[in-house]
Amino acid sequence: MSVGPRVVFTRFLSSESPKLRPWMAHRGRVIDVATMRAVPTVVVNPADEGGPTEPTDTVVVWQLVSANNRQLARSAHIHTSFEAATTSARSIVESAVPLSVGLISEQGRGVYGWFASIDEAPVMICARWYATERDRRHSIQLALASIATAALHAGARLVDPALMRDSAR
Repeated sequence: MSVGPRVVFTRFLSSESPKLRPWMAHRGRVIDVATMRAVPTVVVNPADEGGPTEPTDTVVVWQLVSANNRQLARSAHIHTSFEAATTSARSIVESAVPLSVGLISEQGRGVYGWFASIDEAPVMICARWYATERDRRHSIQLALASIATAALHAGARLVDPALMRDSAR
């Protein structure tokens, strides 16, 4: 049996986790640039129509990874439960509606990114910023081809709180 692209989930113990901050910052920059508006830096639940919620005890994100575990894309939302994250990812993988891709760039930094939407709502964002337009195009092609055949991972990996304590020293 060969391993192909898959959606993996990561769970954080709190929306205040230091390990979640870079994820939220990247998401905020991509969505902020894409929509040209400020994005709240709190956890959102798409089931609540994307409205902000109070900090929670558990936060789950998903990412699309290749067979060799290279991150190809990330969820556009940060979810308040594993079930919400799974529902979000499954709806994108099984969607009969093609994803609409928007191109973005940060001209001051000279980097390129992208986001994918369903019905004009961002659902997936680039895994990182790209130095060239060619790299961005390749990233989009790979992510769209992979999400169509991705398998959903059965559980969520917990970010180890012991690692966070050690890194604070």
